[in-house]
Amino acid sequence: MASMLPSLSEQFDTASLRGNYAIYCVPEGAHAPSALIGVLTFDGHGRVSGTTMTNLPGPRFGERMQLEASIEGTYAVDEDGSGFGSLTAGSTAGSTAADGVREDITAVLLISKAEVVGGVKIAQEASIMVDAVDPRTGGLGIILASRHPDEGEFSLASFSGTYGGPGWGRGGQTPASAIGIGAVHFDGNGNFTAVDVQNLPGATFLERRRLSQDTPNGQYTLGKDGRGMVSREGARAHFVVTKAKVSENVRIVLEYFFITDDLIPPTANLVTTTVSKRLP
Repeated sequence: MASMLPSLSEQFDTASLRGNYAIYCVPEGAHAPSALIGVLTFDGHGRVSGTTMTNLPGPRFGERMQLEASIEGTYAVDEDGSGFGSLTAGSTAGSTAADGVREDITAVLLISKAEVVGGVKIAQEASIMVDAVDPRTGGLGIILASRHPDEGEFSLASFSGTYGGPGWGRGGQTPASAIGIGAVHFDGNGNFTAVDVQNLPGATFLERRRLSQDTPNGQYTLGKDGRGMVSREGARAHFVVTKAKVSENVRIVLEYFFITDDLIPPTANLVTTTVSKRLP
């Protein structure tokens, strides 16, 4: 990369990117909506590995598929201390839809938020700008990464209390697009209740209507890597925990990003959103 202005140097190096990082990406400019979540592990010495799940158009019109992939590669943070760097990785898909398909990824990265831990500046958030457009959808993406705590573990108990946030319908144009807001309460044992209010197309071109939907008996899962799924009758969404704190050896979820598995009726939008804990 080109050299950076001295004023940008804060003595970052490759060791500043170390630990497990939740990632998500919603590509821009695609001819069909897609979104990605995952977890990457940076070893502090230039090696990166992890897993991702990408929600993509399926083989038939209106269908969706969730493509799991493993990531292996290298990264470096520039020696000038600017926090800029590079990443090169291979992505090997492992789904029945694209078994064994390998994609090479090159990207520019930037540490966007850091904390001093044990005298070392450790990245808490980073942006990874992928060079190439997605070969399946034509989308161009910036992957956002946020660090998980080193201590504690994720479990069903990591979710407790009420969370809320907006929902964005991807792939539709006004007036045939959808947006929404919602709140969800987790009981810490795999169950949740929720209320969603959606803004949907009305009977005429510019008319809109509100639709309120209750979920009295939803379920959720959460793996040790911070990835999981929420489901209710007829619908489900995959998510990754993007922010957490540790309490009594449990990683408490403060924020998560989710992608609906299927397009929502009646707008055929793919919904993505970031949901935050209301009382952390």
